[in-house]
Amino acid sequence: MLSQEEINNYKKLLGDYLIKKHGILNLKRNFNCLNPEHEDLHPSMSYSKKYKICKCFGCGVRYDLFDLIGIDYNTKNFQEQLKIAKELYPNVDIKNDNLFSNYPVKVIDYSKYFENCHEDISETDYLLNRKIDLALIDKYQIGYDKKDEIVVFPINKNCYFGRGVKENIKLKSRGISYLFNEDLLKNNSNDLIYVTESIIDSLSLETIDSNIKTISLNGLNNYKRLLKVIEENNYKGNLVLAFDNDKAGLDYQKIVRDELLKLNVRSFSINLISNLTGIKDINEALISNRNDLEKNYNYFNDNFKKIIEKNKESEIIL
Repeated sequence: MLSQEEINNYKKLLGDYLIKKHGILNLKRNFNCLNPEHEDLHPSMSYSKKYKICKCFGCGVRYDLFDLIGIDYNTKNFQEQLKIAKELYPNVDIKNDNLFSNYPVKVIDYSKYFENCHEDISETDYLLNRKIDLALIDKYQIGYDKKDEIVVFPINKNCYFGRGVKENIKLKSRGISYLFNEDLLKNNSNDLIYVTESIIDSLSLETIDSNIKTISLNGLNNYKRLLKVIEENNYKGNLVLAFDNDKAGLDYQKIVRDELLKLNVRSFSINLISNLTGIKDINEALISNRNDLEKNYNYFNDNFKKIIEKNKESEIIL
């Protein structure tokens, strides 16, 4: 059993956790609130090195390391949070007060876990109920964790995203945070790449068009990862922003498109389900009204391709 002093020493890792887990590279500046219930369009959370917390001046929440682990790994149990902290920071002398500033988060290889979960995917009908093309299960090695009752979507060997099958609990990416299919941004072709909020929405689009290329943010706050990967790869292709049909989705669509404009990346902003009453996201549309979703998608997709082709012809003439 750890003493309170030792627990407090673990809390000193919060700054490192924010950098490595959430990609917040400058802890001296405000960042988007990490409260899942707060649609923070203007960065309102700050990190206090003195008090080892981050605080939002918009919604008022205060988080220490264990609070964030609880959110990111979907557990309210402190002993479980402590166990995860030990996994992320193994072999740490927690009595030492001076070793935390540059200590690396452990990178976990989940490959074997993915294999085991993939073997058990038949134990849940989650994807069947979501009307997802079951061929995508093998394509992306989607699995099922019987113990935690979550569908496991591998992002890469060091990261995955999970969804609870009973209460539709949405878990943030476990491991270092990446985008689903972000390697598509390493190729500067003229192909359209659709960017969605969630993996289930990306899989929904692949269900209606097996040739589509999609990326999911795994949460709107992760849009900065999209911008970072674009800059790293000098990507200059064509993106279609297809976020949820709610205020946050529509607001973020404008924010991301403005940022892409600064990077000289052509993007299109669409709402595939604006004419479908009461539908919030692409997967809901797939379940309740696939025909109209397909019509909307085909209409926009055909027109985007015509625009791209026209622009290519203009560039050749110039």
